Amino acid sequence: MVMVRHLALGNGSLLVNLDDSLRVRDFYYPYAGQEDHVLGEKSRIGIQADGFSWIEDWETEPRYKDQTIVTESEASNSTEDLEILFNSCVDCDKNVFLREIEVKNTRDAERTVEIFFQQKFNVYGNSMEDTALFRPEENGIVHYEKNRYFMIDVKKEGGECGDFDQYGIYSDGVKEAIESGELNSNPIAQGEVDSALSVKLQIPAEGSRKFYYWINTGRNFDEVRELNREVDKRVQDFFEQTEMCWRGYIEELDFDAGGLDKHIEEQLKRSILVVRSQINHNGAITAANDSTNLDYNRDKYGYVWPRDGALVAETMAQAGFDGLVEPFFDFLEAVIEEEGYFLHKYNPDKSLGSSWHPWVDENGDPRLPIQEDETALVIWSLKKFAEYSDNQQILEEKWSSLVKPAADFIHDYFDQELGLPKPSHDLWEEKHYISSFTVASVYAGLEAAADIADQVDENGEKYRTRAETIKHEGLEKLRSEKSMRYGRGLEDGELIDEVSAPLIFLEKFGLVEEDDQYFENTVNAIEHDLSPDTEIGGIARYKGDRYHSVTSDFEKVPGNPWVICTLWLAQHRIMNAESFEELESAKEHMHWAHDNALETGILPEQVDPFTGEGKSVAPLTWSHSTFIETAMSYLEKKKELG
Repeated sequence: MVMVRHLALGNGSLLVNLDDSLRVRDFYYPYAGQEDHVLGEKSRIGIQADGFSWIEDWETEPRYKDQTIVTESEASNSTEDLEILFNSCVDCDKNVFLREIEVKNTRDAERTVEIFFQQKFNVYGNSMEDTALFRPEENGIVHYEKNRYFMIDVKKEGGECGDFDQYGIYSDGVKEAIESGELNSNPIAQGEVDSALSVKLQIPAEGSRKFYYWINTGRNFDEVRELNREVDKRVQDFFEQTEMCWRGYIEELDFDAGGLDKHIEEQLKRSILVVRSQINHNGAITAANDSTNLDYNRDKYGYVWPRDGALVAETMAQAGFDGLVEPFFDFLEAVIEEEGYFLHKYNPDKSLGSSWHPWVDENGDPRLPIQEDETALVIWSLKKFAEYSDNQQILEEKWSSLVKPAADFIHDYFDQELGLPKPSHDLWEEKHYISSFTVASVYAGLEAAADIADQVDENGEKYRTRAETIKHEGLEKLRSEKSMRYGRGLEDGELIDEVSAPLIFLEKFGLVEEDDQYFENTVNAIEHDLSPDTEIGGIARYKGDRYHSVTSDFEKVPGNPWVICTLWLAQHRIMNAESFEELESAKEHMHWAHDNALETGILPEQVDPFTGEGKSVAPLTWSHSTFIETAMSYLEKKKELG
């Protein structure tokens, strides 16, 4: 079973995820990543024709319309001789989820078909204190708790809102009621409640009938009522305007993607739209919003990691979407600690997220629960953002409140004897040591801080001096004379002489020179030692990676291949290509990412090394931004080789 979401529909404050059976599985409001009011539960769709069936028993094809965040999905049942087309979207501006549903009868006789919808809400992410009720003024059903209201309504083509034929409110037994075809017309219930409604259609021989279904959102009855009336008046306009909105958004792309293979160009544009759907209006760039993670970690994934967000912001600014990610730096300005560091992760509303990083070490002594790369990369990302957007003013605005505190922290959080940053948790959040990736990140952050200081007429020489110490004194301690390559890092003063995919960032962040033989050996080891000995291919994080692993044979499969790790190798090849032949060979990793995406173009975090099915969460924002970055790097190098 694939534990991922196939379709993500969002606008910056409402995010709705659908599964491969086209059912609502996540409903986030008013932040993407916070307050999942469905919490992964199945909002069922039932169909009564000659017999009864659930949509998951049909053949379904989840799809997006090209260059939009609008679905164009299809379900078919050959036994019933029925097809259903689902066009679904979240409006670009209004917080409403809409579905245009067309039921096609392929028989040469008139049919009666009734479609049932179950609404499975857990408002605020819990099943207590909810109320579901029928509102006769609008002929709609409302679920609410405190300041969260959701109104469900339907409209047959040519009809009016409230065109449902049956409805019911249930404390239990809703599944059985739908299967029986008889809803209870109960007008209200509280606690753990579900609702259901049905639409009955008379469909002519070899003909079709269309209707609309939507869920409005708001903070009180008045808001959902007003939005419901607006949707009722111009529901078709909502679809057309949303489609135009996203097509126009793609046109903001700041480079010509025509030099890419067609399927890579399509994946690039899909990735841009997916990233857009995962970013909140207040700047919160969420990592992933697939609630299946609850089954694995007993926690959500919809947090803001400063590292992930910094890398995404840099890429999106380079692609021409600086307006989308500029608020991210306001978000960071609001959450940075007084001492200048960032903690593990944050909720989209800027509150501190959950964590497993302890504030004491194994001896009970105080220890900062940080991943230092998260602090360093914020500085690096801001400098890149200013370059790509030609917005030098933001450096002035953020110097005292963001750049200087973070830069002073990474400058001072330093082991002068080693010439390296002090230990912290690594980017995978698994070990506390001096990670080579963190070293490269701190180097990049210090260099960026020094450059920013120069641009705002401040003295940044201490940052540049510290960076040089890392490069000329600390770096050599990360080299292994035994393997003749770089290791993962230092733990208790000893080099971890193992290969890991993030070592590629030693080059990306400028810490190693292009003729460094240790680094060349490291990349060769990443390419050969971290690729599974299966037909799937790809690059794992490191050997022995147990996260979502499907086998313990780490000699055959070092770990599940990750999209970002595979694309990092592509970026290295692109950066070092000296001919069109070498550049073309780098494309195989972009092809791999595209080939291992879901059929909708959604990229997961990792894939099964035997089947290629998505593992962990999907979409992962970082996977999509890394694909965008890789495609841009390819085009830039292609132009350079021109």
